[in-house]
Amino acid sequence: MSHSRTTASAPREKFPRAYYVALLSVLLYSLGLTLILPVLPLFVTDEIGAPAYWVGTATLFVTLTAVASRLPSGTLSDRHGRRKLMLIGVLVGVAANLLYSVTHSLPPFLVGRLLSGVSIGLFTTANKALIADLAPPSRRGEALGMSNAAFSIAMIASPLLGEGVKNALGFREVFLTSAALSALSALITYTLPRNRPEHQPEGNLRHSVQLILRMRGAWAAILLMVGTGVGFTVTITYFPLLAERKAVFADAPAWLVPVAIGLGLSIWALVDTLIEPLAGRLSDRVGRQTVAIPGLALLMGGLWAVSHIRHTSGAYVALATLAVGWGTVRTIGDALAQDSVPPALRGMIAAVIYTAFDLSIGINAQLLGGLIQGDDFGAFFRAALGITLAACALGIVLSTRLRPHPSANLVTVQSRD
Repeated sequence: MSHSRTTASAPREKFPRAYYVALLSVLLYSLGLTLILPVLPLFVTDEIGAPAYWVGTATLFVTLTAVASRLPSGTLSDRHGRRKLMLIGVLVGVAANLLYSVTHSLPPFLVGRLLSGVSIGLFTTANKALIADLAPPSRRGEALGMSNAAFSIAMIASPLLGEGVKNALGFREVFLTSAALSALSALITYTLPRNRPEHQPEGNLRHSVQLILRMRGAWAAILLMVGTGVGFTVTITYFPLLAERKAVFADAPAWLVPVAIGLGLSIWALVDTLIEPLAGRLSDRVGRQTVAIPGLALLMGGLWAVSHIRHTSGAYVALATLAVGWGTVRTIGDALAQDSVPPALRGMIAAVIYTAFDLSIGINAQLLGGLIQGDDFGAFFRAALGITLAACALGIVLSTRLRPHPSANLVTVQSRD
């Protein structure tokens, strides 16, 4: 694969100050977003008094609205600036959390979940494009990996923090804390430069999507995101169920048992936090495909290891291996996408690949879940391994001898947004 690389003698370009401000913004946003995840199921069943199946339905609401808002967010951020869309997204998230804090019945809670989905679609899509705008071209992979790692840091801290606030103060206080973190993210976001692409995209949303779908690099990134969506589904959605039904932590010390599953997910998030910037930086130097191939091997190996876990230490090693492969492949997907387009389409390409990621999570959650028979996960993992291998391998093949778009290294200009 041909890709622009830094040479050993060339000095490394520095990230601008605004890049680090953007990282802080996404970290605070991610903390606010993930803080409530551990307490939502109990809030639905214990506080609102709704049947347990509404937990899954509420999650579906978030996914659908996130997907529906991504493409409009992509084209709007390309035309009117990243900062504006990020601000709108985070403020919608604040509104959602304030609504949760005063909710006593299911309908307003579901409205809040719809707002949360819109917030995710707007903020994360525009933020990906902003990171690509601000990063020096020779460090784009590293920059995207560091941005992804900011979300993983939130995933490490949020389960403990959210559960702690809930136990000490109550559900409402969790939502208010989340709203405060999101509001702080909005203040940080407001200080970002008012940047937008120098050349505006031509045509409407449909035309922009059609342009992207004609690019081989875009399809390579889409397929990698579909594959990583499977790994995310296995880890976040089904690992707790697998651990429970197979009594994976039966050999754990008594003090560890209550938090064994949560610790496993925190290990996964910690390893992902460490690996994504490293994978991105390495791919900047030696090429995207060169890093993607061993990343896929580790992703497959991690999935296989999770399918064979029998005890506590094996579970944590398997999750760590899966995180190394997953984080590597996701970073390469992000970098390939941004390499493929000019600045005027960075928002849209982020929207397209993360729409594919969201849909992969939702579809595979339904598809794979139907293959579980009691404590028999054999068919579940065979399908997960097959889908991941097919999607990621084809994505890597498409990235062969792929060159960055001729204008992918253009910078953005300050303007009023």
